[in-house]
Order: sequence, then C-alpha cells, then structure tokens
Amino acid sequence: MSNVTEFLARVGQDAALRCGSPAAREALLTAMGIDDDATRAALAHGDAESLRVLLGGARFIATQMPDGPEREKEVPDEDEGDEDEGNDPLKKVPTDTPPGKGR
Repeated sequence: MSNVTEFLARVGQDAALRCGSPAAREALLTAMGIDDDATRAALAHGDAESLRVLLGGARFIATQMPDGPEREKEVPDEDEGDEDEGNDPLKKVPTDTPPGKGR
C-alpha cells in the first residue's frame, strides 16, 4: 500500500503524469514495482472507484447543513442610527437656563 501512496503522490506532483497518457503511468508503476494487475489498471487509468474497492476503503459521505435561524445573529446596520436619539438625555442640547435653575 505504501507503493500506491507513493505513486499517487508522484502523479499528484507531476502534471505530465497526471494529464498524460496511461503509458507514462504504466512506466512509473513498473519502476515502482507495483505488480498487481488490478491495482496497476486502476492506477494507470485513473479509476478511483476501482482503486477504492481494491484498497478496502469505505465510501465517505458527508453533508453540510446551514445553521438555523436561532444561530443567526443580527448585526445592527451602522447607517440606520438610533431611532430614539431625541430621547437620549446625554445628547440633549442645553437650553439658555443656567445649570441648577429650574424654569
């Protein structure tokens, strides 16, 4: 199996092997000593499904679901401003009455 992993790594690093003819991959398989006919055929022809079965791998299926509305956080829009600005005591404009003197 380590030879198969090494083969896949070499093919992944070399575009001429990855996109080239099966004959180029066959030559690499021979050079690496991968002798099993079924494994050689799967690797030479890029048959991932056959290779998965030969190596005893299980099918992996995953789903990605969006978070529901309870997980969404509302971010206030900076352009909207505060609707209650007129009622904010810290933002009131001072009148002409001096501090401490009532009307």
